[in-house]
Amino acid sequence: MRGARGLVVVVAGVVGVAVLAGCGPKDDTPNAYTPASLAPLPSATATLPGYGHVRKVVLTPLAEQRVRVRTVTVAPGGGGQTQVPITAVIYDPEGVPWVYVPDGGHAYTRHAITVAQYVGETVDLSAGPGPGTQVVVVGAAELLGTEYGVGEE
Repeated sequence: MRGARGLVVVVAGVVGVAVLAGCGPKDDTPNAYTPASLAPLPSATATLPGYGHVRKVVLTPLAEQRVRVRTVTVAPGGGGQTQVPITAVIYDPEGVPWVYVPDGGHAYTRHAITVAQYVGETVDLSAGPGPGTQVVVVGAAELLGTEYGVGEE
């Protein structure tokens, strides 16, 4: 019985050392990098009446890969409106609807929209990006979170 207790103590000690060896300072972890930055926009578009300050979100290539950002093309709708998938529409903390538009490289800019109506899985817009414009349909919530500083320490 004494030998079994000794073996349990040795095994527990080895497991404890192995677990502690895997722990290191935060700076040694692969998550200790800045996945995105915020870039200023020209003053003409940086502050929109009623919408506040808008900044360009620039992701690192690794962050863009992890978020798996996907875009689709804005389609023309009836009556001079445009259509986007419902997944493209994101709401800020004040409840204002937006879409994100790729802005070259790994950059994305939030654009104000006016929702005319919801039609199944699409949204008719009376104001917003024109037909042929790319809009983000996967990753918009992460872009908004980055812009507002959600998840920062």
